[in-house]
Amino acid sequence: KNTDSVLKWFNSIPNKKRLCFILFDICEFYPSISQELLIKAINFARKYVHISDEDMNIILQARKSFLFNQNTPWNKKQNPEFDVGMGCCDGAECCELVGLYLLSLLQHLKMNLGVYRDDALGVLETTPRQAELIKKEVCKIFKQQNLSITIEVNLKVVNFLDVTLDLNTGVFKPFIKPNDTPIYINKKSNHPPSITKNIPTAVNRRLSSISANEEVFKEA
Repeated sequence: KNTDSVLKWFNSIPNKKRLCFILFDICEFYPSISQELLIKAINFARKYVHISDEDMNIILQARKSFLFNQNTPWNKKQNPEFDVGMGCCDGAECCELVGLYLLSLLQHLKMNLGVYRDDALGVLETTPRQAELIKKEVCKIFKQQNLSITIEVNLKVVNFLDVTLDLNTGVFKPFIKPNDTPIYINKKSNHPPSITKNIPTAVNRRLSSISANEEVFKEA
């Protein structure tokens, strides 16, 4: 769900040095979710929670979105009447539901795996050769759902969300994407005083939570 849950997962992994990471990204995840895939995900969820036919109809009806630019309607080239939009009220929820369904399709593989929207991270305790075979199987499963992914295996260090994780040392530290410029709030801005006053404390707390030790914190 967030960086904190990723770190809780990472810290709970025993024998880290014996493992390797598997890391993959679902390409253009939101627009690639088809009506068929979303229905499969909802039916999967129905095994665990109550979802009425009315709920199903509302979810699917909300996929009929409209996009206008300068009073001109824009149409998708594929599936113009179905869209899981980024930024729409339930877009992230649909994405996460499909993610859970996709995880269920990978259960038979020897992975300790989690997914955050379009990013997935897991660990394997296999030989490099076996890891490559698992990689091919993952690609095959996603292709069957008409999804494409970029995937890497046999990694010891990865950047995931806003942290760097190292299986060799068990250390985690803050990660900033290249060319990611910090956004500053002017002290004369119209933000509530309680917000601006607490920014230094919040930044301190954030850096502390994603730094494994004092040395890493000071470096960040």
